[in-house]
Amino acid sequence: MHHSGLWYFEHFGLLQGLSEEQKQHVERHTRMLHVKRGQAVYLPGDPSEHVYVVKTGSVKIVGQAPEGCEVILAVLMPGDIFGELALTGDDGPQDHRAEAMDDALLCEVSRDVLVRFIEEAPAFRRHVTKLVGLRLRTFRTRVEQLLGKSAPARLAHAILELSRQHGIQDDGGVLIPLRLSQGDLGKLVGLTRETVNGIVQAWREQGVVEMDRRSIRLRNPERLQRVR
Repeated sequence: MHHSGLWYFEHFGLLQGLSEEQKQHVERHTRMLHVKRGQAVYLPGDPSEHVYVVKTGSVKIVGQAPEGCEVILAVLMPGDIFGELALTGDDGPQDHRAEAMDDALLCEVSRDVLVRFIEEAPAFRRHVTKLVGLRLRTFRTRVEQLLGKSAPARLAHAILELSRQHGIQDDGGVLIPLRLSQGDLGKLVGLTRETVNGIVQAWREQGVVEMDRRSIRLRNPERLQRVR
């Protein structure tokens, strides 16, 4: 079924608190953006000019740790909103990279359109403040949860988190339909690709996890939950 860009912004919760007239104004300023796998939606230093909803495909948000290594802050699937930090009133440039993990179709709306309604509609302003606060807390909590954990426990925690967000239960366990390399998994938890490879290989031999270029399958999620 074909839906407009407005439908996606509204259906997935960005436009709460706006009138129908204001929503129609958003629709007139929304466009669909095709992004190829591996292509950046925006880079660090780019202006914070747009807010996005993932319509199809997947996108990763990549930041940089203090020691200089890259860290994947979030993996976004259809229905997820990103770029909303541009609505905080800070006119500074992007401090992270958004990159398509698969060919993706995004709904894009100008930051200026939404900032105008933040000023005009108190209910919308409260909703955006809540949305941005939730995203910041999610980033901070994920980092805090990794501190002090062993390398296998950090990787197990990240995979279980992905399974809760994106997993599909079937007869073979839980399928996570994400194109994540072992290097990407390492960036999720601050580990090298070589360390991830060793851990995943051990889990394969134990019948806990299967992984290929297009997906991860949890054969025994309960075993991962016991990793310390």
